[in-house]
Amino acid sequence: MVRRRTRRGLVLGVSLLALVGFGCTRETTPPPPPVSTSATPTESAQEREERLAYEAAEKSYRDFRAEYRRALNAGGASSATSPMKAVAGGSYLQEATEVLQAYKGLQQHSSGAGKIVYVQRQGYSATSLVLMTCEDTRSVKIFDKAGKMIGRGEQRQAELEVRLEDGSWKVWSGRGRKVTSCDA
Repeated sequence: MVRRRTRRGLVLGVSLLALVGFGCTRETTPPPPPVSTSATPTESAQEREERLAYEAAEKSYRDFRAEYRRALNAGGASSATSPMKAVAGGSYLQEATEVLQAYKGLQQHSSGAGKIVYVQRQGYSATSLVLMTCEDTRSVKIFDKAGKMIGRGEQRQAELEVRLEDGSWKVWSGRGRKVTSCDA
């Protein structure tokens, strides 16, 4: 009888150990992957290329306008500066250079910076794109050689062609007009 109890106890003990051991083993199937919380879809290679082109073109435009304004405030120049040549070309650079030369020849200068109100994306190809811009330079004052204020800036809207030249996006040509408001 003692043998029977011992055997039963042994069987029960082994069974309990097996159950306890089974209950503690790790699950072998991997957990499901996390669900994406992003609300925007992944951009395609074409969309990325276009986005990067527009960003580079806008940077060229903004860099040009900042350097151009700096040169006008300094009293013009006999030629376009190196930073201007790095981000512009064609008729856009030529016409801006003529204004700089006129300021220098007339010994005029300006003060103030104005602001770029907006830059909008209008058209795209792999080698050329179009930006619609509006600038408000009404805070800019223009002075003659005697230091007398002879004019002020204005609000101008422009449609600009920006070209891919030698691996860089350069403001190339455009047409603009005076506007009463830069509302988009």
